[in-house]
Amino acid sequence: MILLACLALLTALSVASVFVVPVILSILLALVFSGPCRWLKRRRIPEPLSAAAIVLSLLSAVGFFAAALAIPAAGWIEDAPRMAQEVEWKLRNLSGVAAAVVEAEEQITEAAAAAADQTNAPLEVVVEQRGPLTEVALGAPLIVAQTVFVLILTFFILASGSLFYERLVAVMPNFADKRRAISIAYDVEREVSRYLLHITLINAGLGVAVGLALGALGMPNPMAFGLLAFAMNFVPFVGAMVGVVLSFAVALMNLPSLFDAAVVAGVYFLLTSIEGQVVTPWLVGRKLRLNTVVILIAVAFWAWLWSIMGMIMAVPLLVTMSVLCKHIDALRPLGEFLSGPGEARS
Repeated sequence: MILLACLALLTALSVASVFVVPVILSILLALVFSGPCRWLKRRRIPEPLSAAAIVLSLLSAVGFFAAALAIPAAGWIEDAPRMAQEVEWKLRNLSGVAAAVVEAEEQITEAAAAAADQTNAPLEVVVEQRGPLTEVALGAPLIVAQTVFVLILTFFILASGSLFYERLVAVMPNFADKRRAISIAYDVEREVSRYLLHITLINAGLGVAVGLALGALGMPNPMAFGLLAFAMNFVPFVGAMVGVVLSFAVALMNLPSLFDAAVVAGVYFLLTSIEGQVVTPWLVGRKLRLNTVVILIAVAFWAWLWSIMGMIMAVPLLVTMSVLCKHIDALRPLGEFLSGPGEARS
């Protein structure tokens, strides 16, 4: 029965992802900004007003991010096939294979043309696949609708203030359970908000460093690469690898030699390595220790279930589960498994 219930839950989460993902993202954002809302309330600023200010700030940040990335991202998406072919061509030139490939392609083309002349049959070309920009344009309305839904739901959660905590206390049967429920809720809020705040600040610093470094190396649109580094670094491990590959491909197209492209990718990799191995463990790891293998599994699982948004929310959901395991006795063995070095025995 437990196995069937888990399978049913996974199926429901997958089928209802269009609705579930924005709801969970709104809850995570509300956890991050609940503290500032309470701080403003103590200074006699109404919660609806502070919630509106926070949501408008988020909207402005999303608008700036989209405007700054729109033109370069559209160019990268449109040039993706040509970029892949050019990268492959340049790499093959290193081993001398390109000449043989070109010769074989010319022979195949000549043979096909001769066969067409003999049969006097017109050649019909059918394009069945849509271009990358078309796919993005078709998915844009859904993305915009989900973004608006996230902002509206976040506003109402923040504007409601402590209503959720009051209802949580009301449904608990006795005082001990009420106190424990409030303790768990505030602990989850504190850990998730602390993690997301620290990661956002770290990623912002990484984005600035990547933008300045790639601009100094002669890369086009260094600010776009800085913004991409900021956004992709919310996905552990995978975001850094994607950034290295993308920077290498764009550098290979725009810089004169393979060595220059390798330097660009190497600098990007070096900066993300310093962030991942030094900065983040120093600022975040002292308060939050998670098993690295579990993080990889969580990122892969939520990516399989919810694609890119799943990868972004994987670690905050893992942090939430880790906090729940600390407070619920039945889940303590799972908490031991989730914890990283030095945390399991604490």
